Amino acid sequence: MTDKYFVYRPMLDLIGLAEGTDIRPDGRPARGYNETLAYGALTNGDVELTEMTLDQVDKLQLRMLRHPKNKWKSSAVGRPQIVRKTMREIRRVLRLDGSELFDADMQDRMACFLLGRRGIDKWLAGRMREATLLDQLAMEWASLPNAAGRGHNSGQDARVSVQRVRGALAEVRARHRATAPHKEVVPPEVDREVEKKTGWWQWLTGLFGGGGIGGGFLWGLDWQTLAVMVAAVVMLILLFLLFKRHVLSGIRDLRATVEAE
Repeated sequence: MTDKYFVYRPMLDLIGLAEGTDIRPDGRPARGYNETLAYGALTNGDVELTEMTLDQVDKLQLRMLRHPKNKWKSSAVGRPQIVRKTMREIRRVLRLDGSELFDADMQDRMACFLLGRRGIDKWLAGRMREATLLDQLAMEWASLPNAAGRGHNSGQDARVSVQRVRGALAEVRARHRATAPHKEVVPPEVDREVEKKTGWWQWLTGLFGGGGIGGGFLWGLDWQTLAVMVAAVVMLILLFLLFKRHVLSGIRDLRATVEAE
């Protein structure tokens, strides 16, 4: 495979379709990676985004936001229609200095970043419900439907059906299983085992944070009862300190087992 984004390509293609950057709503072909919001109306005609640096795109988006005909108050550009604020956040996280080209590879990379931020990798690992993922994706791309089949934004309908998104996700899952059969995350059963070893200490610390015993309750106790409770807590702390090494050793052993599989 030469496509770095092969696993996520079904969703990337669906986003291009839903956002109208591959095909316009009237059926005419759009400009894909070089498309801008309103098809050039806010940029004084077509522009070659893939030949521009990220800094140049940022300046272009500012001009789009200041355009008097920009009734959407948006600066969406590229095949995945990324707005200025989101792109700046991606640049910060990925440590991009602005000299990089906003070419097809960069746009796919940014779109995959957004897919990941919305939870697609958690979903692939079995740690997020598909309905939750659908809702999250609809919050990122208004053209995609939420789990109920509606657009996330009030007054704006989704441009593809929820069945179509589920189909694209099914293809993503199939590709993921075919190309990454090895374990990529800590199995849930191991996490549960770790929680059993550390949960009591979290409860103990929560006791002082108000999670277990309210201040009003303590205030109402006589001093003898309070003294007994304090002594018990001190004993628990001492026991934790004595057995801390064993607890941490057990956790390390669990992690080592997972990594070895």
